[in-house]
Amino acid sequence: MKSRKVITFSILTVLLLILLFLNRDTFLGLGEASSTNIDEMGFAPMVEIEGNQKIMKMRSKYSSDKFQAGMNILIYGHPNMKEAKKVFEHLRSLGINSIALNFPFFQTDWQASEVSTDQVDTPTMKELRKLIEMAHDSGLSVMIRPIMDEQAFLSTNRWRGQIEPKNPDQWFDSYEALILSYAKLAESTNTKSLNIGTELSSLQNKYQNRWKALIESIRDVYSGELIYSFNYDTVSGIPSIEFVHLLDHVGIDAYFPLNVPDNASTEMLEEEWRKQLSNLQESLWDKSIIVTEVGILPITGAYRTPYVWSFPNGTYDTQAQINYYEATFNMWKPKVDGIYWWVIALDQDPDEISYSPLTLPTEGLIKSHYLSGEE
Repeated sequence: MKSRKVITFSILTVLLLILLFLNRDTFLGLGEASSTNIDEMGFAPMVEIEGNQKIMKMRSKYSSDKFQAGMNILIYGHPNMKEAKKVFEHLRSLGINSIALNFPFFQTDWQASEVSTDQVDTPTMKELRKLIEMAHDSGLSVMIRPIMDEQAFLSTNRWRGQIEPKNPDQWFDSYEALILSYAKLAESTNTKSLNIGTELSSLQNKYQNRWKALIESIRDVYSGELIYSFNYDTVSGIPSIEFVHLLDHVGIDAYFPLNVPDNASTEMLEEEWRKQLSNLQESLWDKSIIVTEVGILPITGAYRTPYVWSFPNGTYDTQAQINYYEATFNMWKPKVDGIYWWVIALDQDPDEISYSPLTLPTEGLIKSHYLSGEE
């Protein structure tokens, strides 16, 4: 009888140890925070709950530390959190491991010396915090990316890359206060990266000391990764810009015109990308590069002017978008640490022709590149 008791006790002990191992996060009190960190790195598989069982479904091919398989999210106004959650979970099911939260700030005209948020169009800090938390819960890493709205000065045929503040120091003081507020949010939410500027081409070279001072101030409050996004037509000058060396990544908004005919094949687009990339200085590739924006509308020939938001007389063509995504991924992926496709807008009209690849055949291509087991 004694030996049977010993055997029974041993079996129970082994079973208890197995249960402890399988549920170690709960027993150790790590809970959601632990799973968030694992998912954010992209290692955890997708799971579905059926009854009391967790069933593994799929997982990303890359961790966000290895390659940021990203998507831009554009937010104007106050987001519908239920919709945002559905979008995040859907992106994760495609193998996307990172999102950039783009939202607007403003200035009154192209020569204004102050920037500001807007109560109607800029999401609140509370809303951004919630979005970041939901993204982390979905296993997505996050880039915070405030971006200057251009509507106030488009009537003068200028865009954000051509602003000229009348008082540059006042402008930078205002801008620094804005960016620092988001840096503090990024730190408190364990956000992976902060984009400190996007396409502010006219200010990049002329005020390098102010950019360096801004980066130093951000480092005092935020321990994550810093990136600045250069417009495609200023990329050749990146190696000469001093503040670049203080960044963790160099961002490129890669709207290079690909001058190929309508109905161009993937191979034709790849060859045109090869020409564009060969024009870039070799020293650029010594840095960590992330393509922070790239994409086209599903319109025939849109790759010739990928930065154009509307083609009133264009021909709807999902194959053009598929070929462009395929060629872009094939040519950029070996050289960069991430690609963020442009763009999904929350609360977007599903019937509107937009940059978004969601619900289009392009989704299948994204899955083939980003999802484990998909080829």
